[in-house]
Amino acid sequence: MSDTLLEAGIRPESHALSEPIMGWRVWTLHTNLRHNEIRMRPIAGNGAPWPPIEPARASCTRRRWHRVPELACTCGLHATRDAGLLHRARNPAVVGTVALWGRVVEHELGYRGQFAYPQRLMLVCYLCFWQWGPGRSAPKEVVGLRGGRLVPLCEEHVELSRRYGYPSRRLAGADEVEGALLSTYAVDVLRI
Repeated sequence: MSDTLLEAGIRPESHALSEPIMGWRVWTLHTNLRHNEIRMRPIAGNGAPWPPIEPARASCTRRRWHRVPELACTCGLHATRDAGLLHRARNPAVVGTVALWGRVVEHELGYRGQFAYPQRLMLVCYLCFWQWGPGRSAPKEVVGLRGGRLVPLCEEHVELSRRYGYPSRRLAGADEVEGALLSTYAVDVLRI
């Protein structure tokens, strides 16, 4: 393998690892109008939903014609190697581990991969997650917002949202939604 490629953090496909690289990521959660399908979406931008039962495939949102991910671009399916960095994410609903493979670029905080699929998932109250990280307080309810976005909230934050008239409606208990999520993606629950 070229020393230049190794220094740049690129693992060429011709020298693929025998095992996928594991990382951490967060997603938002969405449902369709009938509330009978649940899908994860990337936190940043208006990315397409992650497909269930098949790998997500990276593409370049800048519509550049190069292999994805490319070292000189920001394209690829992102994951961090340190779960502690995830609390910086804006409004997550799901946290989990993800397997990355194919062409993988390694950088200071994690990885960008050509293909990815979630391994273990759990719902999080985004307000608790933002303040304390995963595992602080389990969501009790899932509320729906405009556009089909689902927001898991712990008991304390459900009460605050009701008290201050936050425009949402209760859809289901968090256990029910988490079960549907795990079933849709055929993965196990993440325990922290």
